[in-house]
Amino acid sequence: MSGLPEPSVARIVSPRRLAARNALRRGWRRPAVLSVLTALFWAGCFALFARALEWFHTIGDFGPLLTERLLVLLFVTFFAILLLSNTITALTTFYLADDVNLLLAAPIEPRVLHHARFLETLVSSSWMVLLFGLPIFLAYGVVERGGPLFFGGTVAALLPFLVIPAAIGTIVATLLVLVFPAQRARDGLLLLIGLSVGAAFVLVRLARPERLADPSGLAGFASFLVGFGGEPSPWLPTTWITGAMLPLLGGHEGDPAFSLGLLWTTAAALFLLSAALVERTYLKAWTKAQEGGRPGHGGSLLDRIERAAGFLPRVPRLLLAKDLSIFLRDASQWSQLVLIGALVVIYVYNFTALPIAENTPLGIVLRDVATFCNLGLAAFVVTSVAVRFVFPTISLEGRSWWILRTAPVSLGRLWWSKFWIGFGPLVVLGEVLVVLTNHLLGVNPLATAVFAATLVPLVAAIVAMGLGFGAAHPRLDTQNAAQIATGFGAIVYMVSALGLVALVVLLEAWPISRLLGFGRGAPATAAAKAGFALLAFAAALLPCAAAFGSARRRGIRALERLGS
Repeated sequence: MSGLPEPSVARIVSPRRLAARNALRRGWRRPAVLSVLTALFWAGCFALFARALEWFHTIGDFGPLLTERLLVLLFVTFFAILLLSNTITALTTFYLADDVNLLLAAPIEPRVLHHARFLETLVSSSWMVLLFGLPIFLAYGVVERGGPLFFGGTVAALLPFLVIPAAIGTIVATLLVLVFPAQRARDGLLLLIGLSVGAAFVLVRLARPERLADPSGLAGFASFLVGFGGEPSPWLPTTWITGAMLPLLGGHEGDPAFSLGLLWTTAAALFLLSAALVERTYLKAWTKAQEGGRPGHGGSLLDRIERAAGFLPRVPRLLLAKDLSIFLRDASQWSQLVLIGALVVIYVYNFTALPIAENTPLGIVLRDVATFCNLGLAAFVVTSVAVRFVFPTISLEGRSWWILRTAPVSLGRLWWSKFWIGFGPLVVLGEVLVVLTNHLLGVNPLATAVFAATLVPLVAAIVAMGLGFGAAHPRLDTQNAAQIATGFGAIVYMVSALGLVALVVLLEAWPISRLLGFGRGAPATAAAKAGFALLAFAAALLPCAAAFGSARRRGIRALERLGS
């Protein structure tokens, strides 16, 4: 042991660093595509916030107050997200990660282990906030003419601002593990986040933010910012970071050095406190986190699902029971259903809020445009859900893939099993969205029936493409479905699926427009109506069938290569 290098934070985190470096060396296409998409996203965020800040300047003396309150609102939102994200991430990195066993068996000091895991928690939980925040801070610096001093002060303030919630999350996660089983604490927090985010989406939509498009709406938004939070509390990090950044822009009073001192000293104190707590309780907390399964009444979840699917043949029934039980045992998966419910509510509400007059020419045009968009938007929602749930299914098999590959089950049957699990719920979701919204728009039943029929092969093609791209771009080394759904293969799949959706909408545009005209009283025979309906469905069926067949063949070939 004396010849081995002393374990350090750099050596503990080196596997992740080397994995990222090797991923970059495999090819330039993935980093290039992701860089372009990130740049486009940053450009959009920068333009949006720069426009808002420029509007603040037109208000005169009222503008600096709005600038300050908007920054406070952003940091309050970021801080709340960081607290929840760091707590959940700390539960995983400190107590539930697969490599914790190896680290505990190695001659590593507890404090060094804390520092390495703390760094991983900090990076994993903060990158999304930085992705959203950096173009916003750039807009502040450019519009307010902050100069190099502002950007340097922003970096100096952001570092401790990110450390504070990471330290609090580590402390809370350790205390939760000492009281509750780690997996149940994590599941509860994930469910809480799902409910909170879903409720926030619904409340924001019910507040009708489209009213901000007119001057009276902007005035209302300005009034909200002025009244937001009253006087900022001097005890909150959100107050300190705004106190450090705003004086560097000019026109705002304050001592940035004092605010920076509060941020750095608080971050250092909380970091040392989390290190001391983990160092003294880590073995006990980790031991309590190793919770085994508890037998329930009436058999295991796997047995109950298998009995419920008793009408299926044996092999598809067992595969269905396996996949559904894995899904229901993972709170990071089933808690997303709350967000899908909120998404459905918002989608349907959007159509009730459309300014459509009943019998005016403008109202008819708006209704027709909304009807054409409805099929594409519903398919877009289905595609978004498929990226999150269908695309990762192959990768989530992880280390157990070799069991399926060596089992006496053909890859074709395995593919079909995963297809039906994804197709059933998604086609129901798409049909509900189209039928409800077409009813709200007053679309004639024949056109609605064509849309409903079109969604069946379209959703089948979307699911098949998800399985095909998921098999072609697998990530068997991670069990994080959200991470899998944000990779290069998921982006290519999303773009390809949306291209298919756009093609189907374009091919159906002319026959559907004729059906809509018939619904408003245009003369037509029953045979003509049936002919246009069949033409619209056939126009959509051909590309969907071609995409489905190609995706299925390529997916099975990718599964064969994955198993070789």
